[in-house]
Amino acid sequence: MRQLKLASVLVALLVLAACPNNPKPQTLPPGALSQFDATSYESLMGAQAVLNSVKADLSKLPPDAKPALNKAIASYNTAEAAWQAFHAGKSNDQAALTAALSQAVADVAALLTQISGGK
Repeated sequence: MRQLKLASVLVALLVLAACPNNPKPQTLPPGALSQFDATSYESLMGAQAVLNSVKADLSKLPPDAKPALNKAIASYNTAEAAWQAFHAGKSNDQAALTAALSQAVADVAALLTQISGGK
């Protein structure tokens, strides 16, 4: 279980750190506006998968980890709202979306570190 969570966070971090200098043309997923939009969505889905996994085992969550869980959920919600606005064309602020995604991934990683006892 712990390895699955850590692997999910690692995947999300790798998606965020994807190399933008790839010379190959990228095929966008259906519905994606741009590569940035697609990558942002993939990052959100990685964070969401980790949060869903943690929430599924809520009974095993140490009581002192609840604030970290709440913070990670709040950060995820902020990032998801920023992505929704960007994807719908209501915002074109890539920097704000990137910052929100980075915060969400960092908070999810901090949650997993706390759950695993800092290991």
